[in-house]
Amino acid sequence: MKRGTDLLRDKSLNRSIAFGRADRRRLGIAGLLPYAVATDRQLVDRVMVNLERLPRDIDRYMLLSGIQERNERLFYRTVIDNVDRIMPLIYTPTVGEACKEFSHLARDPKGFFITPDDRGHIRRMLGNWPKDDIRVIVVTDGQRILGLGDLGANGMGIPIGKLALYTACAGIDPGKCLPVTLDVGTNNEELLNDVLYIGYPRKRVEGKAYFDLVDEFVSAVQARYPDALIQFEDFLTPNAYALLNKYRNRVLCFNDDIQGTAAVALAGV
Repeated sequence: MKRGTDLLRDKSLNRSIAFGRADRRRLGIAGLLPYAVATDRQLVDRVMVNLERLPRDIDRYMLLSGIQERNERLFYRTVIDNVDRIMPLIYTPTVGEACKEFSHLARDPKGFFITPDDRGHIRRMLGNWPKDDIRVIVVTDGQRILGLGDLGANGMGIPIGKLALYTACAGIDPGKCLPVTLDVGTNNEELLNDVLYIGYPRKRVEGKAYFDLVDEFVSAVQARYPDALIQFEDFLTPNAYALLNKYRNRVLCFNDDIQGTAAVALAGV
């Protein structure tokens, strides 16, 4: 069991000042938190007050993203209790702006990035992800993000946001979710010329090399996470159809841009 600062730095365990006095002594965090002991309701109310003080929705997105990085319990409690207010902040429409600015937001990316330089190593790389039982993977290649076009690695905001909704609205354990970006480059010249761009700074890999990379990724997922559902998200339409047709009878997968999320039952996750 984690104790002390290791506990407070673990977003899945940290409860901040909601830890009671007995737990503070038992877990070695006495003195690491201020005197007050707050209820979950009080913490949520504080988040909502601070959200409304901010001038822009992108600022509200940033605040919520920071909470998600530090205290998952509080993040999801806030979303669940205020879903009508929070959903547009963590997904559409605000996530579109967040994706456009993703390289400039200076936040923990929260997901798993795969590039063409990783060919031949993806299965081993998946071993770096700290969770052993992943059940839902949302993967994008960033080429058709909402109505914004090719955003490359900045498209990671979409898998992060969609999985947050699956947790808040469907009760899927966030520890069993994995957001992935297949960062195969971008044809967006503005991004390629941006010195702060976090992605693979090349033109998009296409054709056989592209599909071979996707195939290695799918095979690596099946090897490490055989029970995982793969959701393909915001791929260019011809690629989306090609991938769905290739894997639909071989792998537990779907593409909600083609099939529609509402048509798919997420069972056993």
